[in-house]
Amino acid sequence: MSEAKGMVIKMEIKDKIKEVVENHNLMSVGTVDENGMPKVRSVDYAMGEDESTLYFITHKATDKVREINNNNNVYIVIDHDCDSMEELQKLKYIKATGKAYISKTPEEAQKAFGYILQKFPYLKDLPGEPSDFVGVRVELEKVIVTDNTVHFGYTEEVTYR
Repeated sequence: MSEAKGMVIKMEIKDKIKEVVENHNLMSVGTVDENGMPKVRSVDYAMGEDESTLYFITHKATDKVREINNNNNVYIVIDHDCDSMEELQKLKYIKATGKAYISKTPEEAQKAFGYILQKFPYLKDLPGEPSDFVGVRVELEKVIVTDNTVHFGYTEEVTYR
């Protein structure tokens, strides 16, 4: 395959990733606790500079923060449920490995809040003080796109970092 054709294919995959990221609201984030057990929970998220960088906010006292500070490897899934076979045949979703980073400066936290509040304006009314929350940046590494519009279970992969 020519280098130019390879770039076109990679762009098409990245376009699919961007489509999934932009058209969903919840991301499941898997972390590892202090006993080595996986923990998964859903968070509202927003895309950052491009489809390979995602942000979410969370209370600074959550298990997520402690777990990410101890081991910043994460696994994310962005998908949605389907109510019919027709919907299932149109489903596109992503699974990815990545690294999560807790905001360490007010500027980093503000950046995360900016992306989140642009997508979810109602989150400005979260209970508590803004200082009770931290921003989390997730840098995707290996992303697998499932695209049932090609055929059921069709997958493509791209590596960002």
